[in-house]
Formats: sequence, structure tokens, C-alpha cells
Amino acid sequence: MDRKPVDYGQYSILVIEDQPFVRRTIMQILSQIGFRSIAEADNGETGMRECIRATPDVIVCDIDMKPVSGLQFLAELRASAEVRNRRTPVVFLTNHTESEIVKKAMSLGVNGFVVKPPSFGALKERVDRLLAGR
Repeated sequence: MDRKPVDYGQYSILVIEDQPFVRRTIMQILSQIGFRSIAEADNGETGMRECIRATPDVIVCDIDMKPVSGLQFLAELRASAEVRNRRTPVVFLTNHTESEIVKKAMSLGVNGFVVKPPSFGALKERVDRLLAGR
């Protein structure tokens, strides 16, 4: 079964990452993949505001952030009445392999994980899979 190539330019993506260098790197990779509409936020709180404002098609989010973590962000996103699409696919960036964190993320409705620092291939493959389901 051949899948037609994804037109990344038609999708918007939000990157929520508290480390500026990592955030820029991820945005650079997404740009190389072909996304033209890339928003950014430096923690779960600003990420939530961005979701309400912009309605991204996909969210790439770090788990370990302060003051609002990725897990808190995801719980708030899935429960929010203000966000137009509470079911927006979320990919967590993580160094964690602890099953408790993974289980918690799964119970909150995360759509996938990518190990930090993400490679071009890993990020593209994960995003492709989520966009194919749309």
C-alpha cells in the first residue's frame, strides 16, 4: 500500500520545550521536514495559551518542564473547554524510560514518544504516523 507524500505545508505544529537550544533544534528539523507553520512555547502554560490561540494540528512537547510539565499540559489540554481540538495529537520528547511516567502519559492520551535529542528520522516517522491518521 503506497502512501501519498504528506504535504507538511498544510499543517501547523506546536513545539513546547523549555530549553531554547533544544526548541530551536526541533523547529529546524520540522522546517527541514517541510512544515511552514511552526509555533513555539517555553512551557506547558504558554503552550496551552498557544493551543487556544492557534489550534495546531500536532504538538511536540517535552515532559520535564517547569512550572507546568508536559504531563500537566496534556491533562489540561485533554480536559480544556477553551481549546478547539482537545484531541490534537501530542508527541512527548523524553529521556524517560520509567514505566510510571510512560503509563501516566498513556493514561492521559499521549499519541507517541520520541527520545531526546530527536533525530530527523525519528521525528519525521512519528509525525508522519500521526498525520496519516487524520
